[in-house]
Amino acid sequence: MKNIIFLFTCFLFVLNADEIQPLTESWEPYQIETKDGLEGIGIDLIKEIQKRVGNKKEIKVFPWKRSYNITLNKKGYALFLTTKSKHRENFFKWVGPVNSMKIKFFKNASRKDLSINSIEDAKKVSSIIVAENTISEETLRELGFKNLEINTISNGSFYKLLENKVDLYPVEYDSFIYKLKKMKLEDKIIPVKMKEPIIKSQLYIAFNKKTDDKIIKKWQKALDDIKNDGTYKRILERYGKSEETSFK
Repeated sequence: MKNIIFLFTCFLFVLNADEIQPLTESWEPYQIETKDGLEGIGIDLIKEIQKRVGNKKEIKVFPWKRSYNITLNKKGYALFLTTKSKHRENFFKWVGPVNSMKIKFFKNASRKDLSINSIEDAKKVSSIIVAENTISEETLRELGFKNLEINTISNGSFYKLLENKVDLYPVEYDSFIYKLKKMKLEDKIIPVKMKEPIIKSQLYIAFNKKTDDKIIKKWQKALDDIKNDGTYKRILERYGKSEETSFK
């Protein structure tokens, strides 16, 4: 009888544990690759959700385009952290919001000739580099930009801007400032003086469209519980952020 109960308990556990494979990209301070493994706001949060829902899959880090396309096309995958844009909304199922983000234009500090005060000013430059399948590419195309250069190489956008091979680079402000300070390059690459960001949005976990709704509800409840019991506040504080600034 004990063996039957044990097997039944294991069976229930298997039923309750989802097999979602979380994918992400390297994106400080949300997903940080170190010699000791992965850390960051997004990593810590996903690991906490996994613990609460019974998911034991190891988080995998790939370049953005690969993670996006795998999640888009294969059942059983989830991508974090990403924006829930109008263009993408029906491509995935969503859990969140997790955090907020704002995208601004950056330029090489040596480009004194580039005075960008508005979207219309940005439309007049020769080249704006964007990564493929990103919210920056989607939004700028919707706004009618014709001067986009699509980057397909990891970190290619950053180095082209640093080497003065492009005029502007739209990128998430907080994470990029974090990167520049870490590399001691904040005097080499600077934000332009537009008052408002190009994009203000919130970050989510995106699941393949065929994911069972029960799994989505389970992950959403775990995230909500993490926010409500103070765990998320503690995760943010580890990386010098707060709930008040994270959802502005």
